Amino acid sequence: MAQEKSIEVKVGILILVSLGILGAFILIMSGLSLEKTYTVNVDFDNPGGLQSGAPVRIAGVKMGKVEELQFLGGKVDPVTKRRTLVRAKLAIQTRAKDTIHEDAAFYVTTQGVLGEQFLAIEPGSIDKPVLAENATVRGIDPPRLDLFLAKAFELLDTALNGIRNNRELISDIAQNTAGLLKGLNILVNENRERLNRTIVNIETLSVEANQLTKGARLQYVDNPKIAHTIDNVDKISTDLQRDSGPLLKDAKEAMANINRASAAVGSPEEQEKLKKLLAEIAQLATRANATAADAQAIVAHVKTGKGTVGALVMDEAVYDDVQEMVRDLKHNPWKFLWRE
Repeated sequence: MAQEKSIEVKVGILILVSLGILGAFILIMSGLSLEKTYTVNVDFDNPGGLQSGAPVRIAGVKMGKVEELQFLGGKVDPVTKRRTLVRAKLAIQTRAKDTIHEDAAFYVTTQGVLGEQFLAIEPGSIDKPVLAENATVRGIDPPRLDLFLAKAFELLDTALNGIRNNRELISDIAQNTAGLLKGLNILVNENRERLNRTIVNIETLSVEANQLTKGARLQYVDNPKIAHTIDNVDKISTDLQRDSGPLLKDAKEAMANINRASAAVGSPEEQEKLKKLLAEIAQLATRANATAADAQAIVAHVKTGKGTVGALVMDEAVYDDVQEMVRDLKHNPWKFLWRE
C-alpha cells in the first residue's frame, strides 16, 4: 500500500515538473520577459510584413517587441500634425532607454533574405537628448519588393504587347538598320586608304595649328614689345584724357573770340578799315625785308674785309696794331698831349 502511494507521488511530481518545463518553454517561445519596459510609438505608411510580437533589436540584440499595430486610416495626428496610416506600439526594455536618442532611426528589416521581419533601431547621436517615454517618431518604410515586381511585370507586359503589335514595323526597322550598317561597312572598306590619309592630315593640321598658336602667342601676346606698346598707348590715352578738358575749354574760348571778331568786322566800314590795316602791314613787311636785305649785305661786306670796319674786324694785323697802340697809350698817356 505504501509502495503504491510512493509511486503515485513520484508520478505526480513528474507531471508537475513536466508542466513547469512546458510553461517555461511556452514563455520563452512567446518572448515573455520579466524586465521592465517603456513604450515608444512609431508611425509608418506601410510597415510591410511586420506583425505584432515581432522583436525589436538594437545593434542586432533583442531589446523589446512590437506590442501592437494600429491602423489609423490616414488621420492627422493632433500631436505630431502629420497623416499616419499605421502606428506600431513598441515595448522596449528600460535598460536600453539611455541609448536611444531623438535622432534615432526606426526601420523594418529581415534576418537574411527570407527570414523573420523585425524592427531595428539605430540609436542616433550621443549629442542629442534621450528619446522620452511614450514619444511618437516617424519610421522608415521597408522597400516594397512586391510593388517593384508588380510594376516591373506591368512594364514587361506592355513591352511585349508593343513588340507583338508592331512586329512588322520592328522587322522593317531591323532590316533597314542592317542594310545601313552593311552599306556603311562597304563604304569604309572601299575608302579605307582615303580615310587613313584624312586622319593623318587632320593630325598634321592639328599639330601645325598648335605650333601656329604657340608662335602667335609668343610673338603677339607674351612679347615684351607688345606689352611696352600697350603701356605707351595706355599712357598716351591717359594724357589725352587729362589734357582734353583744357583743350576743349581753349577751343571753345577761341571759337567765341572768332565769333566776336567776325561779328565786329561784319560791317562794310570795318572791312574797309581791316583792308587798309592789312595794306599798311604789307608795306611795313616789305620795308622790313628791304632793311634786312641791306643788313645782310653790310654783314657780308664786313665779313669779306672790305671797308674800314671790314679791315678792322677781319684783318688781324690791323687789329694787332690797334691793340698795341691802345696798350702804348695806357702806359704813356702824355702822348695824347705831346707829339714827338
